[in-house]
Amino acid sequence: MRTFFAALGSILLFGCSATGSIPVVTTQAALDVTEGSDAKPLLLSRVVIKLHRGDDVGKQMGGLFCKTRGRLIWRAGRADIGNEELAQTFQEVLKQSNYPVVGDPDALFDDAGASQAELKVAGQIDKLEIDACYPDDNSQNYEYAKGGAYIHVNWQIYDVLTRKVVYEVSTEGAYKNDSTSTYGIPTFITGAFDVAVRNLVANQGFHDLVMRKRNAQSTSTELPPIQLRAATTPPTGVSDARAGTVTVITSTGHGSGFIISPDGYVLTNQHVVEQAHVVKVRLASGRDVIGEVLRTDAARDVALIRLAESNLPALNLRLATAPEVADEVFAIGTPLDLALDTTVTRGIVSAYRNDGGFKFIQCDVAVTHGNSGGPLLDKSGAVVGLTEKGLHPDQTGSLNLFIPIDDAIRHLKIRFSPETASSSHMQ
Repeated sequence: MRTFFAALGSILLFGCSATGSIPVVTTQAALDVTEGSDAKPLLLSRVVIKLHRGDDVGKQMGGLFCKTRGRLIWRAGRADIGNEELAQTFQEVLKQSNYPVVGDPDALFDDAGASQAELKVAGQIDKLEIDACYPDDNSQNYEYAKGGAYIHVNWQIYDVLTRKVVYEVSTEGAYKNDSTSTYGIPTFITGAFDVAVRNLVANQGFHDLVMRKRNAQSTSTELPPIQLRAATTPPTGVSDARAGTVTVITSTGHGSGFIISPDGYVLTNQHVVEQAHVVKVRLASGRDVIGEVLRTDAARDVALIRLAESNLPALNLRLATAPEVADEVFAIGTPLDLALDTTVTRGIVSAYRNDGGFKFIQCDVAVTHGNSGGPLLDKSGAVVGLTEKGLHPDQTGSLNLFIPIDDAIRHLKIRFSPETASSSHMQ
């Protein structure tokens, strides 16, 4: 709070004034996040005071009867006060109402928790009033004071995935203390900010934004069948199949996926999307499209995403037959870095394995972090599986497991229109 305090100056005046000029602000009842419900992680990005240089922001008083000794003048045009005190206040208020707030105000270097945020919150204080009375008339000790503060905060909520401000709202906060306390003005500001945050938590629009519309984690037994239109032309090779692969980007990282319907449906792993309701999908062309996580099966580790557009290049799915051991296969995905999208690697089917009650294709195709959810193709370019995991993920090697495509489709209860015969493509 030192940055803020340094932005205040004073002009000496004489006269007598009471300490009751701080407006009264009602603290609204919080709209809690229900325990166990799905909500988007939040991070306080910053708080800024934006006032004009020379603005009168209150009075400084002294003595037993709090005579006015001077006016408090704003000396800086803008001050960023998003420090640890305000961040801690923000976190404490939101956590009391079960909001999933992330970030560590005490982090000295990179804050690992901040990467989990799906929404970032910033506040701009555009109105500020302060009454500060120092009972010892001869003292310049700013550590002990009584009085209060009022603030008006304009909040902006920024969606990390869509990279835009998705909600704006204003709240007020006020704090008064008729007893002398330590830290003076910083305590008044923090107290007023606490009320402003509580009134943000009480805002219906903010609450609705944080809460997901639904929980995308559905088991296969709960899912009704969904009818999709598959690719209508035969596969034309592995190289052409790159056009139907995508990168799935979430607030915590990325994985791979592939388009299974020209109407904009993408298949990937559940562990790629995790709890996300909305993800960003980067097409092979480099264009980003927002996608809704439509359904998942966590046990089989598969997920279906619906994109906000159609007429996309869908891959053919080889559902009628499975590749034989020693058949040549290819994997496409985005290993390690977003710049490595549509990377193709080659290998053979090494074996079929059972793990945890599920069937897997074992291949020596080279895949790594970021490939998860990408397609495994036969030499014609038809999908036979999707990348799931390595047998030894912490070691370099080619012992990797892939989910058979027919099993992925079955667990998500996807059906294809009868006229799309390419969905049952046979090599």
